[in-house]
Amino acid sequence: MPLRDTLLNLAITCVLVLIIVLVAILLKESRPDPLPALPVSVAQLPPGQSLENGPAALPEFKVFPKARFVESRTNEADTLRIKVSDTEDEQVFVLYFVDALDASWTHPQRVQEQARYFDVSGEKVVSEGLKATQYVTQLLKARPFSVMTRWEQVPERSRFYALILVEHTPGSWVYLADLLVQQGFARVAGVTTSLPSDARSLNDYALELQALRKQAEQRKAGVWAASKL
Repeated sequence: MPLRDTLLNLAITCVLVLIIVLVAILLKESRPDPLPALPVSVAQLPPGQSLENGPAALPEFKVFPKARFVESRTNEADTLRIKVSDTEDEQVFVLYFVDALDASWTHPQRVQEQARYFDVSGEKVVSEGLKATQYVTQLLKARPFSVMTRWEQVPERSRFYALILVEHTPGSWVYLADLLVQQGFARVAGVTTSLPSDARSLNDYALELQALRKQAEQRKAGVWAASKL
């Protein structure tokens, strides 16, 4: 190949490389910055209470060992009105870790989501949700239980997340979330938290809940009896 053609090809190659580099630089500059990480929600105090160091000083759970169940038409298996002590007002608590079957059509979208998850009809969700509510009502009226909360507020609601520990059999204490999953009355979903005074990590406990869910499905417990899965 003549020297002139060789130099011409080399020049063309250099120009093409330069164009590619310039295009890459322009694309990088025009690319939007990545979205910032979502902020971690800070636990909020219930009305009428305060802490000297503010909401940021709420990593520890408050334990109420003599809580009392309060019957209410708004109660559901994972949303319960409870009086935690003689000196405290009644509060509505929502369980960490689980989404129990709805007992009414008040939130039709959630009923349909649960129906798709369990592969049953919406009517079956509500009928089993009523059974789940009755199960929890009878359990908490008959058995001692403790409420553990750090007053982390449900967004835009006057409700607070909590763990409820029930003396299921004499001397044996179990999280209510475990029992709901075992009975086929709830799916593993919702807000999570560390476990106070428990050697298990959050991940270990979540895996245990999933194992309970699988066992409930295999046993056809609760709503799983009607599932086509």
